[in-house]
Amino acid sequence: MALPQELFDTPAYKLTTFVQQCLHPSREWKEEVLEVVRTVEYSLRKKCFQRKSRLDKEVWVQKVIKVGSLGNGTMLGNTTEVELVVFLSCFRSFQEEAKHHQRILNLIYEKLLYCQDLLALQLQDLRLVQGAPCEVVSFTVQTRETGEPITVTLVPAFGALELYLHKPQPPPEVYVSLIKACNVPGNFSPSFSELQKNFIKHRPAKLKSLLRLVKHWYLEYVKALCPRANLPPLYALELLTIYAWEVGTQENENFDLDRGLVTVMSLLTKYQSLCIFWTKYYTFQNTIIEDFVRKELKNERAHETSK
Repeated sequence: MALPQELFDTPAYKLTTFVQQCLHPSREWKEEVLEVVRTVEYSLRKKCFQRKSRLDKEVWVQKVIKVGSLGNGTMLGNTTEVELVVFLSCFRSFQEEAKHHQRILNLIYEKLLYCQDLLALQLQDLRLVQGAPCEVVSFTVQTRETGEPITVTLVPAFGALELYLHKPQPPPEVYVSLIKACNVPGNFSPSFSELQKNFIKHRPAKLKSLLRLVKHWYLEYVKALCPRANLPPLYALELLTIYAWEVGTQENENFDLDRGLVTVMSLLTKYQSLCIFWTKYYTFQNTIIEDFVRKELKNERAHETSK
């Protein structure tokens, strides 16, 4: 989708207008994307998991969560990718998820192959993809009105937080069980996707504008021009932007977008000295959690901005 103007041709005082006119999705496009999400969720709930699976137990969809920019309210106007986390009844612990993750992925893949609702949307390129942090199911469908392609990523997960989402913090036992599962770091991240989404979703609208601006700069002027570079993941850049806003403005909703963008860029040049973490959803009162987090913070990082 062509943009009517370039970021670096835009005067600082017009950045708010630039974000509103060029980076926000139109109401019609957002509705088209959400219609695709509703169709996928309906297909998973009503068509894919009605009978026993190969695991010889009933499998049903407990919840489907929109994550990424669509979930947290920072969707860009040219967004054509949707990320969904699917919480399934067959996972009752992190260990069960690790044990059965691949088999459930294969089951989802087989079910989607013959799903009429998705075939009606021109289902294409259905495949298993080794994503980050874990393997996922990916496919492309077309929107009903405009026929534009949308790439959907599905990842099954254990609903570890189902009983605690309305509490300020999950109990320490959730994190202790996560630590004791001893899997590859990040593999169980989808189980905490609602906390990750809410960490951004309920922030002020002006901050979300800054997040859109930073992401646009990153995608159009960094990643697109350096496709082979070892760049930080997008979520790390979002967290760095939130940190810059919290520290630089003391969480004031009235700030200048140009100064916010420059601050984030400045922090990126000092990535080797950055060590940022939040304890919004956990504390150090539990010794197992404290020891684990402090050990992780001391570890040498493969990419300094990825933690």
